[in-house]
Amino acid sequence: MSYVKYSARGILVLFSVVALTVWTSGCGGGRPKLIQATGTVKLDGKPLAGAIVSFQPVAAEAGGFQRPSSAVTDSEGKFTPGTFGEKDGLPAGKYRVAVQKREPLGTGGAQSSAPDKYQWITPRRLADPNTSGLEVEVTSSGLEPAVFDLESVGPPEIEVSPLEAE
Repeated sequence: MSYVKYSARGILVLFSVVALTVWTSGCGGGRPKLIQATGTVKLDGKPLAGAIVSFQPVAAEAGGFQRPSSAVTDSEGKFTPGTFGEKDGLPAGKYRVAVQKREPLGTGGAQSSAPDKYQWITPRRLADPNTSGLEVEVTSSGLEPAVFDLESVGPPEIEVSPLEAE
């Protein structure tokens, strides 16, 4: 009888070790395969430096993967998105895209060094992936389209911080 107890205990311990190993390994960490992709942002035909480019997965296309990706354009308007780290790529699928750049115009006076006014360099509607109208597909070949050729619409918009507006 002690042999049966020992065998059952041994099987239970072995099962527990195997289950714990499988559970902690996570079968790839739950992260999808990332694709290195690069793109370019132009505003009125010129490269746009210092713009933030955000990618929001389209849920139905990304198989439920919902982590956004982002990048910042360099002096030539080029960018490489990152999802878990800087410039590590993004999963294949369709994305809604936002592009935004704004610059500070002034500070909150002598008591504050925080800007209280900003000038939008890109049209403000482009800052939200749901209103920008920009979409991209990521495949093993990269981004399609790889170039966002944006146009200014009227004079730059000025944003006043809530503290200044009061």
